[in-house]
Amino acid sequence: MTDSPRKIIMESITRMLARREHAYHELLRKLSQKGFAIADCVPVVDEYKTAGIQSDARYAEMKVRSGINKGQGPARLKADCQQWDIDESLVNQALEECEPDWFELAVKVRHKRFGAGAAQNDKDKSKQIRFLLYRGFYTEHIQYALSVVEE
Repeated sequence: MTDSPRKIIMESITRMLARREHAYHELLRKLSQKGFAIADCVPVVDEYKTAGIQSDARYAEMKVRSGINKGQGPARLKADCQQWDIDESLVNQALEECEPDWFELAVKVRHKRFGAGAAQNDKDKSKQIRFLLYRGFYTEHIQYALSVVEE
């Protein structure tokens, strides 16, 4: 590879990483969408990874923090990170570092969407359960969220 395409690839990676963290495979996908050959991109992205400029661990931390702020549960966060081939141990480590109270987050998300009252009937309860499952909460979080009713 000549210096010119390499330089353009490096500039593209630098611009992308300056905006936000990116996963390794996400960078490769975006570069290939810009028309660069994967064979040309892999060595450059590997250099960034080796130098510590690109880090899947930092990406996982960013994704977890962002997801928690959006009201997403642990299952959803793990699935989002798995989409970019982030190692599960990195995701679990990021989840442990953030230490969210999943039960309270599920309550907060439910109250924001459906209000603080109890479900009026089975149809409403099913709707709330589906919503919280879609958001990535586990069954025990959902059961707790449904049991908490503010008066």
